[in-house]
Amino acid sequence: MGTDNYPMPRVHCGAHTRTGVSCRQPAMLNGRCRLHGGKSKSGVEHGRYRTGEYTKEAVAFRSEMRELLRITKQMIAKS
Repeated sequence: MGTDNYPMPRVHCGAHTRTGVSCRQPAMLNGRCRLHGGKSKSGVEHGRYRTGEYTKEAVAFRSEMRELLRITKQMIAKS
């Protein structure tokens, strides 16, 4: 199939494969194909997400609670 009849210009990934040739998959907006530079999933969409214990929000919340506990213990010790 020639590129002359294709309605849109073909943009290929261009990343080098293990065999040393350029990848011929269609490129996304970032210039790479889904295999060589696609958007990575995060949060609930990610396949390894289980409980949310290590999300940024949960880690920040635990840090704030530790700080409050430390301040509270200092106040109790002073009185």
